[in-house]
Amino acid sequence: MFKIGDFSRIAHVSVKTLRHYAQEGLLEPVWIDRYSGYRYYTLDQLTHLNRILALKDLGFTLDQINHLLKSGVSADELKGMLRLKRVELKQHVHEEQQRLARIEKRLEQIETEGVSSGNVVLLKPIQTSFTAWAHSRAASIDQADDAREGLRQLIFNWCVDQHIRITGQWFSLLKDVSFDDRKVELHLGVQVELNPAAIKKPTASPIHLSRLAEIPLAACLLGGTIGQLPQAELLNWIEINGYHACGETRLIYLGETPETPLDKRLIEIQVPVRCGTERDEKNNNKEQKMEPVKFETLPAFKVMGMKYRGKNENGEISDMWGVLNPRCAEIPAVGQCAYGVCMMESNAPDGVFEYIAGFKVASDAVPREGMVMVDVPENKYAVFEHVGSKETLPII
Repeated sequence: MFKIGDFSRIAHVSVKTLRHYAQEGLLEPVWIDRYSGYRYYTLDQLTHLNRILALKDLGFTLDQINHLLKSGVSADELKGMLRLKRVELKQHVHEEQQRLARIEKRLEQIETEGVSSGNVVLLKPIQTSFTAWAHSRAASIDQADDAREGLRQLIFNWCVDQHIRITGQWFSLLKDVSFDDRKVELHLGVQVELNPAAIKKPTASPIHLSRLAEIPLAACLLGGTIGQLPQAELLNWIEINGYHACGETRLIYLGETPETPLDKRLIEIQVPVRCGTERDEKNNNKEQKMEPVKFETLPAFKVMGMKYRGKNENGEISDMWGVLNPRCAEIPAVGQCAYGVCMMESNAPDGVFEYIAGFKVASDAVPREGMVMVDVPENKYAVFEHVGSKETLPII
């Protein structure tokens, strides 16, 4: 047997705590000397004490612990509760570390206000390319990195299964949606070498194949990791130099090896830009009428895509393009031009027309599921050229 002081040192628990547990009926000494008042404990009581301490760490009160021990909680049940608590605490530590990182970043931003980092902004054209991409949501900004890595693994495994070769860097698209740190939208993709005719893509697959749009001119800046991107500096450069942003921002992940996690890679920010302010471009374009740049006779050809019939009163055509874009790689296109073909019916109600969104295909092509094929006859066409978004399209 051990005196209370010796038992205290063995168990790493204070004498005061042992006396308190005895008063609460949780852990009483096996013997108390009636002459000296010394309290004695045995090594066998260490197991009981460890259970008390474990339940206390789980957040139970002493009354609850007393009840649990008297009801005979087993060692396996206790281990299960401790493992759950361990997971909870690890998550809490992770969230606090993320919070600390954000505080450090905000502090760094405040300390460097008005001070140039010396980063060089480059203007360069970005070519179109085939991509495999997927979309997901994270419950919070702190969980975005893990969700992004999950998307990368999903896309990578799908490419392996489909025998599709990854040929470029991974990238994120920053969609034009308001920021919500409780519901983070993620769009991750990678450039691939693609033969659309060889792809057998289930309709329910979360992976989309599409052509990443060409950017005539992008302001590009090499940043740090995701938490260190100098986005404000880049946007300030765009404004100072007489440009305006005109499309979705892309984050290109530059990694030495495929195994490097995305949140540990250097990132190149690509922002599509045009000269002048956005207001100037809209006003100038809408004040001018477009004139044909040339007249051209085209031979007959076929277009495969999706069909709409109606008045387009609620932007249905734009929505249809949104449905078609993720599937455009399924179309065995001839060339890279997309076509919007309008067809008028002589007996149609006022304002009703048919519109086919699609791509030029060979004459023997077979329509994909949910798509149609139409013949565009040989004819002489007036060709109008517009560079920019549809919102800045002048009057024809």
